[in-house]
Amino acid sequence: MSWLLKSLRDDTLSKRPCVFLSHKREDKYACKEIANYLKNAGIDYYLDEEDSKLQYASSVGDPIKITESIKNGIKESTHMMVVVSDKTYKSQWVPFEVGYGHASILDQEKLAFKEDRIKLSVLTLKDIAEKSLPDYLQVGYVIKGTKSLNEYISKITDRLEKSLINEHRVFSNSQAQHPLDNVLNWQL
Repeated sequence: MSWLLKSLRDDTLSKRPCVFLSHKREDKYACKEIANYLKNAGIDYYLDEEDSKLQYASSVGDPIKITESIKNGIKESTHMMVVVSDKTYKSQWVPFEVGYGHASILDQEKLAFKEDRIKLSVLTLKDIAEKSLPDYLQVGYVIKGTKSLNEYISKITDRLEKSLINEHRVFSNSQAQHPLDNVLNWQL
């Protein structure tokens, strides 16, 4: 659960979707923009830099604690979004997170007997939106652009996209100056 929202004592908070954001460190800025967009839509998120245990483990170079923190973040999330750019293919952690997330998703679905308990999605950044993805990333729900992201948000919140737009929770993909124009392809 997002460490920003964790302190709130609200029953509705525990029922909110929580998206684990998997990404390459060099895409941190784009990931923060996406996290803010999700938060505005009423979706909680897990972002590595907000996990103090993970940051400590990373600062002391403890791969076991790093791995355990990542696994815990995935387990506590209801969804996983892999943010993909050209840089992602050089990552050592993203494939681990995708593999662990995929296994967790399958385990959770078997335990809960629900198809929609946890979903694995892949969000392509602007520099890769038109390219084909490697097979291991095609196992998830592929999101390419602001229109596609809004559809995804609508699905995981079980709210109509039009309602989310009217409440200013998300922005229409055709709206001028969309907050994610600098990181996502607005035409998709």
